[in-house]
Amino acid sequence: MREAAKADFSAYLPQARTASGDSLYPCAIAEGIQSGNIITDGDTVLFHHYCGFAFLSGSPDDAFMDDIADRLLHPAPERRFVLISDDPAICSRLSALDGLTRSDRIYYRAVQAPPEFALPDGMALCRITPELLPLIRGRIVPAWSWESPEQFFAHGFGYCVMHKNTAAAAAFTAAATADAVDIGVETAENYRRQGLAKIAAAAVMREAQQRGKAAVWAHHAANTGSMKTAQALGFSQVKICAAFSAAD
Repeated sequence: MREAAKADFSAYLPQARTASGDSLYPCAIAEGIQSGNIITDGDTVLFHHYCGFAFLSGSPDDAFMDDIADRLLHPAPERRFVLISDDPAICSRLSALDGLTRSDRIYYRAVQAPPEFALPDGMALCRITPELLPLIRGRIVPAWSWESPEQFFAHGFGYCVMHKNTAAAAAFTAAATADAVDIGVETAENYRRQGLAKIAAAAVMREAQQRGKAAVWAHHAANTGSMKTAQALGFSQVKICAAFSAAD
C-alpha cells in the first residue's frame, strides 16, 4: 500500500465516483477542493477526508481490510477514522470485529427548492464572512471539514442567523465538489428548537441550486433533530450506510 501524491489526486476521480457509501467526500479530495489522503494498493483505494470520514473504492483483499481494521482500532490522535460503507462484504467483515462501534448514517438528496422560512424578530440572515466565521461555535463548523479559513472561502460558502453579535445558527458546505455540496449545520445551545438551522440551510440550498450543484444531507440515525430539519427542507431519503469507528 502506498499514499498517493497530491499532484496525482485527480487520477483517482474514477475511483472516487464509485466509492462505497458516499462519493462526495472522496471526490472533494480527488478534485483538490478539500484536504485528505488517498491510499491504494493498486486495486482498492482508500479516501480519508480531513474531517475523519473514510471511504473505500474497489474490492479490498484481506491485507487491505486488515489495514483498515488497524486504522479503525488505533486512529491517529490528530484525526479520527470513521469508515462509511454500504458494501455488504465490507460491512459484514467489520461488524464481526471486536472493539468497533457500528451506527447507521442516513443520506438525503434535495429534490425541490427549499421552502421560505420567516426570520424571527430581531434576527438577520447573513452570509458567512471572514469577520463572522469566528463567531460560529460548536462541533459542526467550517473548521470541522475545511483545513483553513482560506480553503473554505475559496471553495465553500455558508450562511448564519445572527442575533445581535451572536451566531445563533449556521449552515455551510461541509463538503463540496464541482457538482454537489453536503450541508452541515450547527445551532448555538441557547437558540435550539426555534427552526433557525433550517433558515440558514435553506439559504445554502438556494445558492447551491443557483450554482447548478446538487444539495445533499446526511446524519447519524440517532440524530432525530437533523432528520426533522432535512424533512422540513424537502430532502428525500436515498440510502442508509453503516459507519464504523473505534468503540469508546
